[in-house]
Amino acid sequence: MPNGSPRLAQTKFYLLITALIVLSADVFGIYQDVFAKSAPVTAQPKVTYAPCYPYPPDMVYPIRIGLATRVPSCHFALWADGAAFAGTTVICTLKPNVIYTVTPGRLTEYATGKVTVLPTDQRISIAANDYRAWAANRWYRGSLELAFVGNRVTVINLLDLENYLRGVVPSEMPSSWHIEALKSQAVAARSYAAVHMGDNSKWRSEGFDLVPDVRDQAYKGLAAEARSTNLAVDSTRALVLKDANKLKAGFYRATVGDAEENLNMRHKVVADATLESLTGVTGIVGCTVKQWDGKQNALSIQVMGKKKTREVSGIALAQRLGLSTAGILDVSPNGNDWMFTYRGPGNGSRGLSQHGANTLAQNGWNFMQILGQYYQDNNGNLAIDYLDKYKVIRAHYVYAKRQAALRKASAEQEEDDDKAKE
Repeated sequence: MPNGSPRLAQTKFYLLITALIVLSADVFGIYQDVFAKSAPVTAQPKVTYAPCYPYPPDMVYPIRIGLATRVPSCHFALWADGAAFAGTTVICTLKPNVIYTVTPGRLTEYATGKVTVLPTDQRISIAANDYRAWAANRWYRGSLELAFVGNRVTVINLLDLENYLRGVVPSEMPSSWHIEALKSQAVAARSYAAVHMGDNSKWRSEGFDLVPDVRDQAYKGLAAEARSTNLAVDSTRALVLKDANKLKAGFYRATVGDAEENLNMRHKVVADATLESLTGVTGIVGCTVKQWDGKQNALSIQVMGKKKTREVSGIALAQRLGLSTAGILDVSPNGNDWMFTYRGPGNGSRGLSQHGANTLAQNGWNFMQILGQYYQDNNGNLAIDYLDKYKVIRAHYVYAKRQAALRKASAEQEEDDDKAKE
């Protein structure tokens, strides 16, 4: 075919057009790069995919801990892939183990300087797909919230109450202590937190419930967790102290006075003649608690004399002796008189003695007995109950378990009937 044929000319034309398109694309790409480097920072386009939700999806009682309040800037990092959210809208995705810096309206990847604009008229949620985050120089369970106030930022840790307690109990009591003492600490800490959440929080104007130090409760996050304290939290899940059917703040301290006050024990010497008069037994040679009730009150006291023995009501005797509670623990000879050792009336705002709780646990007391030693209602009783939402959860669980048992029984009955027909 001759070189000047129409088909060859058409092919050359198409090749020329293709080359011009490729060259234009390259030039446009270079222009885009230059423009991007010189342009001011603008908000990134909305990301439609996120590796997680803005907050842990399994929270029953969400609690917010103020990690840093109204600071000029803060750093954070995530344990796994995550994202930043405005409400439920993804602002940008985030990489694991990368430090990010936040100032009002700006999120900066610390190493590269890459900036993302953040809205300042709403809280920003920061979450990883395993819901572990680093802020205020500690790793925490849950997600983070960033609240902007003027040119300041407040950093908040949002997580479920039970996960929060995993970081509180070992921060307040050594994880090597007796498990029953750790359980009592878990119930006390849960009660304190439950009472001070929401509208009852002294920090509500700042937008969170508690702070992670002695102004509320020590909370050192993931690094503090231990197997023993996690077990203490899990085995007392949702249990709280109550008084007159209302939540009771579980105040506690390392020590609450002298050795006796740490154990919340009291002593009273009763003259032999007084005890004889009150019990009707003369020549007393022995006096002992014969039975305690479930609240550790002396239900029955046996008074043994030279000629007769009599059982008396421990509760009535305690009242007549002027004891502050009927929790009589021991009666022992004291010269010619009798020494009554009994549980004190509770430590009021001082609450649980942590050292005292561990001593009692080492002597065989379980956590319910320990709590009964320090927290009583006005009538001397201990009231412990489940948080309301867990009552519903437990009811559903019990119902589902019962239904499963009925289905199993029905299937077994049908199998027996089939065998009987054979």
